[in-house]
Parts: sequence; structure tokens; C-alpha cells
Amino acid sequence: MRFCDFYISYKIGLKGIKNIIPYTQLPLYRKLAIILIFIISLSGMLLPFFYQPTPDPIMPIVMILFVIIFSFIDSKKENQEHMLQEHYAPYSMKRINMTIEILREYGIDYSDTSSIDSLISEAQTAQVDSDFFQPLKKTFQLFGVIIVPIVIYVAQKMIDGAIQNNTMETAIDVITISILFFLIAHVIASIIKILVYRDYNKYNDLIYDLRQIKIFHTANRSRF
Repeated sequence: MRFCDFYISYKIGLKGIKNIIPYTQLPLYRKLAIILIFIISLSGMLLPFFYQPTPDPIMPIVMILFVIIFSFIDSKKENQEHMLQEHYAPYSMKRINMTIEILREYGIDYSDTSSIDSLISEAQTAQVDSDFFQPLKKTFQLFGVIIVPIVIYVAQKMIDGAIQNNTMETAIDVITISILFFLIAHVIASIIKILVYRDYNKYNDLIYDLRQIKIFHTANRSRF
């Protein structure tokens, strides 16, 4: 029996617990929010093709206002209590009970904090060891050290030239493109890691659940 067996059992257990709330079980205001988000997003994509070639700034403003209104409604006490009692708490209980059951199957007492700490430590080590992106990080860092100064130098030259030619708009465009380049590169790298190395977040889930058992259930059991 090894930690990898325990981890696989945990992943199988997670598959049996739905972490997405079905649309039919959502509160009315959340159902309406999903419908409105779909309509606004679809309108934002289609309207420019029919009415004007340039992007309409109204749609992003409408979306921001909608998010603010939704956040305000969702933060109300009665709505938070409903989501906690009907969805969040039952889901948490299922996850914790599943983890405790797996601990029992592997002969581990969930009230033994030393064993829980050992499992957490082993999960953290396995997470790093199985991360095949880890060896590439130094390469990307070296690449960043080389490419970033080049991009900054080129951007500075373009900005200087734009200022000399009194074309400040070009300078602003260069700065914007440079920022977007690094943001997009970071987002793409994060997405690739999520798609290719899915176990990374699963290890985080296991570590989190073990800590919750140690904090809540071990403390409650020790009182009796």
C-alpha cells in the first residue's frame, strides 16, 4: 500500500461528488443572471456585425454594471444563507465524509493529527514531483530574462520615435500591446497547465480536505 493508491482512491471519490449546482436548483436570481449574461454576451458579439464595424463601449459598461448588481444581490444575508444551507454545506459534508471513509479504508485514524500531517506533507511532495512543468520553469525564466529587456528596448525605441513624430497614440498602442503580450502569455501558460496537469488542483483539493478534517473533525472528536 502506497500514497499513490490512497491518492487514486481520493480522485475516484471526487468523481462521485458533483461540484456543479444544476441550473434547476439555482435560486431564481441566479437563473436570471445566467440568462442575462448569455444574452448580453451574444449581443456584444453579434451587434457589431450588423450595426457598426468598431466595438461598442456600451456593452462592457452594461456587463460591469450587471456584475455589480448581481454581486450586491448575491451578498444579501438571506441569499447567502440559502446557498450555504442548500448547496455549500451539503457539498462540504460529502467531501469530508468521503475523505474520512478513504482514511478508514487505508487504516488511518482521522483523529491522528500526526498521520494527517504526514499525508499532507506527502501530497505536497507528490504534487511537486509529478509537476513536469517544474523543469521548464527555469527555461522560461531564462527566456524571460533574455526576451523582456529586448521587448522593453524595442518598445522604448518605438515610443521615442512616436513622440518625436508627435504620434502619442502610437506610443500608447505600443505600451498596450506590450502589456497584453505578457498577460496573454501568462494566461495561456496557466490554461495549458490546467488542461495538461489536472492533478495539480486535485492535490490541492486533497491537502485542503485533510486540513479541514484536522481543524474541525479532530477537534470535535477530542472533546468526547
